[in-house]
Amino acid sequence: MGLEKLHEKLNDKDLSEFFSGLFPKDHPQNTRFAINFFTSIGLGPLTEDLRNHLQSIPQMILNAQHQVSSTSSSSDSSQESSSSSSSEESSDENKSESGESSSKSK
Repeated sequence: MGLEKLHEKLNDKDLSEFFSGLFPKDHPQNTRFAINFFTSIGLGPLTEDLRNHLQSIPQMILNAQHQVSSTSSSSDSSQESSSSSSSEESSDENKSESGESSSKSK
C-alpha cells in the first residue's frame, strides 16, 4: 500500500472514528508529538492536516480572547450606565428631601 492510498484510508469517513487517536488535536503538545513521530518514521505527508491545525491554533486563541474581551466590555458598560443612573436617582431624591425639609422649616 502506498502513501497516497494510506492517506485516503485514514481520511475515509467510515474509518475515521477508528483512527481518531492517531492524529490528536486536543492539545498542541500532543499534536506536535504526532507530527514529529510520523515524520521520523517517514510518514510526514500524513500530518499535513495536523500541521495546518497547529498553525491555526494561535488565531483561534486570539479570536476567543477578542470575543471574551468584547463581551466583558459590553457588560461593564451596561453595569456602569445602570449604576450611574441609580446614583443620579438617589441624588435627585436627596435634593428633593432636603428641599422639603428646608421648606418645612421656613
